[in-house]
Amino acid sequence: MLKSSNINSVLNELPNETTRDSNPQSSQNGKPKQDAETCCSPQDNEVMGSLAALQLSAGVLQIAEPPLNHVRSQLRELIGRQNKTYIDLSKEKYKLDCSEVARLNDMMSDVKRYKEKLTKIKKEMQSVYQRTKELKCLLALNC
Repeated sequence: MLKSSNINSVLNELPNETTRDSNPQSSQNGKPKQDAETCCSPQDNEVMGSLAALQLSAGVLQIAEPPLNHVRSQLRELIGRQNKTYIDLSKEKYKLDCSEVARLNDMMSDVKRYKEKLTKIKKEMQSVYQRTKELKCLLALNC
């Protein structure tokens, strides 16, 4: 893992091809080249960049992986609990649905029974009405 205080160890881990030349080179006009030009060639920059990227990604992974694993396990536990709750609620809903259907069937049978009672009462009232009508006629003739 790359630590900010350990930059020299990164440079020492580079392959031998990337070691820098200690002799400063001069440009075509006789002036010494700038430090950036003598430090690294484009190929050296690519190697250092890829090595730094690898070390940086490894460091980030080492830092972030344990909390992510912990969160992943918590999510699995949460999903398991949600599934259990969903199953329990589905069972309760089914029980309620079944009880509601049974209650509705009871109500329908009560309606049928009450309708039959109402029909009997209606027939009796018609019969009573007819008898009272006949009695009134008989009383009216006898008077």
